Amino acid sequence: MTFRRGFRFFAALLVGLDAVLLGTAGCSKARKADPDLVATAGSQEIRSAEFEVAMRRRAVGNEPSAKSALLEELLDHAALVEAARAAGLDRDPELQHSWENLLVAKLREVRLEPRQTNAQPTAEQVRSHYQSNQVRFTEPAMRRGAVLFAEVPSKAEAGRKAQIRARLEEARTKALAQDSKDPSLRGFGPLAVEYSEDQATRYRGGDFGWIQAGRGDARYDRLVVDSLFALPSQSGALSEVLETPRGFYLVKLLENREARVKPMESVETALRHQLLIANQARLEAEWKAEARAAVKTEVFPEVLARIRVPEAPTSPDAPPSLP
Repeated sequence: MTFRRGFRFFAALLVGLDAVLLGTAGCSKARKADPDLVATAGSQEIRSAEFEVAMRRRAVGNEPSAKSALLEELLDHAALVEAARAAGLDRDPELQHSWENLLVAKLREVRLEPRQTNAQPTAEQVRSHYQSNQVRFTEPAMRRGAVLFAEVPSKAEAGRKAQIRARLEEARTKALAQDSKDPSLRGFGPLAVEYSEDQATRYRGGDFGWIQAGRGDARYDRLVVDSLFALPSQSGALSEVLETPRGFYLVKLLENREARVKPMESVETALRHQLLIANQARLEAEWKAEARAAVKTEVFPEVLARIRVPEAPTSPDAPPSLP
C-alpha cells in the first residue's frame, strides 16, 4: 500500500509539472507570436504602446511595483469596458453619437486645422476687399442742428395760430441779428429759453445733436429733418418758419459733416478678422465636400417621410390650445 501511494503521488507530480511546463510553453509561444501584448481582459487587450502612454500620463516610473500597480488599474478598466459591452451599452445610440463626435473632432484637429493655418488673408486680399466694398466703409453725411419750437393747440383758431407763427418770425429776426453780432454763438443761445417750447433742448440753445442723412428722427416731424439737410452747408444757416401738425419750428445748422470713406488703415484690423473667418469657412466647406465625395451616399425618402417624433403629452393643467 505504501509503494502504491508513493507511485500515485509521483505520477500526479509529473502530471502537474507537465501542465506547468505546457502552460509556460504556451505563454512563451503567445509572447513570441505577439511581443507587444502586455495583458488581456476578455477581448480587451493592453499593448505595450498603450501601456507606455499610460505610464507617461500618470508619471509612473520604471519600478516593477509601480508598473504592476498601473497594470492592475488598466486591467480593472478593461474588465469594466468588457462588462459594459456585454451589457450592450456600446450599442446605445447616445454613446455612439458621442463617440462619433469625438472621432469627427479628432479628424478636424488632424486634417482641417492644419489647412486653416493658411487662412490668414494676404495684404492683397485685404486691399481688394476694401476697394470693392467702398459703400460699406463710407460714413454718411451728418448734420448737427438746433431748433425752436412753438406748439399750436389742436383746437386753436386761425387768429391764435397766426399769433404763434408771428412769434417765431420774431425769433427768427432776432436770431439773424444775434448771429451777425456774435458768429461764435452756439445754437440759438438765450433765444431758445425765451421762445422755444422744446423742453429737451431749450436750455442748451436748441441743440438737438447729430442726425444722419437719409434717416428720420423720432423726436421731430420729417419736415424738420429734411429742412436741416436742405439748408446751405455753412454753419449758422437758418430755415424759414416751418409749419407742422404739431406747431411751428425754426431750424438752424450748427455743423456739417460730408460723407466720407473711412481710410483702410482704420478698418484693416476688422477686415482681416472678417476675411480670416470667411477663409476658414471656405476651407471647412471644401473639406466637408471632399469627405462627401469620397464616400457613396444614398437617401431613402420614403423611410425619412415615415419618421415621426412622438408628441409630448399635454399637461392636464395646461391651458387649451387656441383654435
